[in-house]
Parts: sequence; structure tokens; C-alpha cells
Amino acid sequence: MFFDFARKEGFPTQYPTNETPVTVDVLEAGFIAAFIILLLSFLIALPTSIFKTTASRFLRIVFLLLIGLFLLLGNFGQEWEVGHIRSKTPYKAGSPVEINASIGIKIGLRSVNVTLKSSPVPETLKREVIDYNERFSWTWDQGRFGFGPFAGHLQQEFRAAQYRGLPTPILWVMDYFVIDGEGFRFGRFYRTAGWYSHIAMYCAFTCWLLSLILFRSVIIYGAYCLGVCGILQLTANLLWLVIRNPNPLVIPFEEATIRTKFGFSYWLTFSSGIICVVAAAVIILVDFKFDTKLYTFFGVDPLNSYDEVAYLTKKEELQLRKKTTINDIPLMNVGAPSSGDDDEDDDEEYVPVFIKRHTKAIGPPIVRSNKPRHLMNKV
Repeated sequence: MFFDFARKEGFPTQYPTNETPVTVDVLEAGFIAAFIILLLSFLIALPTSIFKTTASRFLRIVFLLLIGLFLLLGNFGQEWEVGHIRSKTPYKAGSPVEINASIGIKIGLRSVNVTLKSSPVPETLKREVIDYNERFSWTWDQGRFGFGPFAGHLQQEFRAAQYRGLPTPILWVMDYFVIDGEGFRFGRFYRTAGWYSHIAMYCAFTCWLLSLILFRSVIIYGAYCLGVCGILQLTANLLWLVIRNPNPLVIPFEEATIRTKFGFSYWLTFSSGIICVVAAAVIILVDFKFDTKLYTFFGVDPLNSYDEVAYLTKKEELQLRKKTTINDIPLMNVGAPSSGDDDEDDDEEYVPVFIKRHTKAIGPPIVRSNKPRHLMNKV
């Protein structure tokens, strides 16, 4: 009853929409927020009685989470190429007013962002808020020629922007991506480059997930997957560089010209790829020299890197693992010499020897026929 007092309409007040420019990419902000939440969770769990083990675990997890965050930010980031100028330009079609505006362009794998901001606003546009950030996506079909219902997503969004009456500088920039003929095929080339680069980035993300699993079992295989993840990220950079367009994108205005250059997302992907390749190489070298310490650092059982058990006699084991210095007194066998019968072979003592993956034994060949019968089904 109180809210109906002095109301003639009889329904709640309806205010017009307050349209404001987009200043933050919600998807990127969500990725960063998720990483920070996980990081704070591990920081809270860090102070324990076994600080050394917890600290090594914290370093591993933070490093691998950072790689995953870089992959997502590089894949969904909007700054693979950027350009920015300040120039005098007409404001809208049918209006003689010109503004001094800051015009920016950000090209990602899936879309292009165009920003327009004017400060101060001319007196004739006192009630206007000239602060635009418009995104035009092209995922992923090129579509038919024109702006009809079967045209590409980018062309349809451009036609809708014209109907909405967006400012002339934004439409002027998007003209260079919409036109698809003769030498003006920037939209087609950028869409194709984004398509192949995002496939490489998704493959890299899959390899990163596999490395997380394998680092809990066989570390050398996890290092291989991490190295492939880095190579795929560098491949995405190369694909973007080669496919995007043969002619440089140049958009002239009255007082300046927009020229694009590689942005934050491109260099983040490149840096993440280099870090993954270097980290994989370091892990492989450390596994070759100090495998036990590496497995201890990762908190994994060192026997996980061994996948074969060979049963050797004492003589074969001594020949396989020769010592550099021998100070022991040799012992003579006082028993009866072996006649080579199967019954006597069964009485001989066999020692299980674990052989590491891809390890070539330096020593005599192992005679499998000498293996006792009661051990034949154990390997």
C-alpha cells in the first residue's frame, strides 16, 4: 500500500536502461579470479609441520596452474593484435559535428573489438556519453557474400550495428573486416588464422591436462606432454603470423592512421610456450641424472619409472653392476659344480633387478632360459 501512494500509473516506476561501455572482459576476469581463489587456498594450507614437502607441492601446483591460466588467457584473450590512435573524426551519419576521439582496435582469435572515446565532449553533444566498446565476432563460418540471413556472423553483426546507429568511426573500422573481395579480405584472413590458432591452443590445453595426470605417475611422460604443450603454443603463434593477412592492416583517419602490432595475448602465448619447452627439457635432463630426487620433489614413488623386472643370478648381477673399486675378498664356491640340469637350476638364487624405462643395460645379455620355473609367470 505504501508504494502505491501518489502513483497515478498503478505500476512500479520503469527507468530507461543505463548503457555503459564494457571495460573488463568477464571471461578473462573469471579465469583470473579462479586462479587467485585456488592460489589463496594453497597459501592457507601451506603452514604445516612438513613445510618442506608442502612448499615443493605448492611450487609445483602454482607453476602448472599458471601454465593453464596462460593457455586460457591466450586462447580467449582479445589482444593478439592491437592498434590505437587519436584523431579528429565525424561522429555520426547525418550530423556535421566532429569530435576529437581516441580510437582503438583489438583483434582476437574469435572477434574484433573497436573502442571510441571522446573527452571533452563538444557543446553540441553535451548530453552524449561518447564511450563505446563494441565487439564483432566471426566464429566461425565465412558465410555467403552480402549481409543476408546466410551471411557470416561478422557481416550480420555489422548490419545490426548500422541499424542501431553506431558512430561513424566504429563502422569505418569494421568496413575493413566486412568487405571480402579483391585485396580487401582482412576479415577472411583473420578469421582463418584465428580458427587454426585456436585449434592449436585447444590441443595445447589437452596436453597440459595430460601432463597434470602423468606428473602423478611417470614424470618423464608428463615432461613430454608439457613440451608438446609448449610446441603447440608456439605453433599457434606461427599460424597467426603466417595466415592472418598478406597485406598489413592500415586504417586511415583524418589526423592519424591505425596500424596494428602484436598485443599482450600474442606475447603471453609465445612466452608460455617457451617456458613449457624449457621446463620440459629441464625435467627430462634432471630425470636422466637425478631421477630419485626428481620423484621425491614431485611426491611420486620412484619405482613408478621402472616398468620391467628381470631375475638375474648373482654372477649376472655382478657383471651388470660392476663396481669401480673392489675391496672385497673373493669367495670360492666349495659346493659341487653345477651339472646344468634343470633341477639344479631351480636351486640357484635369483635376484630381482628393476630396469628403468628406455634404459639400455651395459653388461652381458640376460639369458631368459635360465629363469626358474616358479618365476616364469611373475613378469
